[in-house]
Amino acid sequence: MKEEQKNEQINSNIELDDNSKVVDEGKNINNEVDYEIIWEGQPAGLFDRFLTALHLNFTVYQITKDELIIKEGFFKRHTNTIELYTLKDPDLIESLIQRWLGVGNLYVTVDTHSSNDNNNRKVVLKNIKEPEKVRKILRDAIEDDVMERKITYFDKV
Repeated sequence: MKEEQKNEQINSNIELDDNSKVVDEGKNINNEVDYEIIWEGQPAGLFDRFLTALHLNFTVYQITKDELIIKEGFFKRHTNTIELYTLKDPDLIESLIQRWLGVGNLYVTVDTHSSNDNNNRKVVLKNIKEPEKVRKILRDAIEDDVMERKITYFDKV
């Protein structure tokens, strides 16, 4: 009887995520660390849509509570993880064709906090759907992460 109650209690703590993997207290069945994804998308330009239809689009963008994650590649998988508090000024640029397709490019500056201005680099999220919405989500996530870490910035003149 006690063993049945214990099994019921264990089963009540286990949930299924979208990929039907068992998730239990922050770890999935493969023992990978599970994190909350605020937004996830792939490039959706004209050629990107063709690749996606053929299941050949291997670029994924993710925004979590703490990080911007860019995963690229099939044979050689490259995952670029950038802490949100280092990001600033998400800019949206849309060409005429991109506006017709409902996509745009998001350019985000990575602030290295060094004295050399050449060290600041731009990260590009290319051809994302609903770019205004994603820009707002990213800007709010950056602001929340900075406030949570209690970071203050002094802009250079």
